[in-house]
Amino acid sequence: MLKARESKGKILSFFLTNWWVGAFILMAIALYAQALYQKNQLASLLQKKAELLKKEKELAIRDQEQLKLRIKSEEDPEWALLVLKQRLGVVEEGETKVIFKKRSQ
Repeated sequence: MLKARESKGKILSFFLTNWWVGAFILMAIALYAQALYQKNQLASLLQKKAELLKKEKELAIRDQEQLKLRIKSEEDPEWALLVLKQRLGVVEEGETKVIFKKRSQ
């Protein structure tokens, strides 16, 4: 029984003299957990940004293709005439232009 008390006393005295080791380990674990949390938050944010950039890229590619088609079609004289008719109201010879005015109240 005396040896059991002595061994308990030695263990207790060991932990009392080296308490800072346990505190250091706990602090290291806490810092690691915090860094892991921040890394996961950053990864989530970057994933959202990547998805947003992919969508923007798809829209830009679609716009680019539409512009390429538009440039190709501008070389066609019939297309140029159609644009003149629609946007500027140009009329060919022999056609009649009718304008409807809204009544102002």
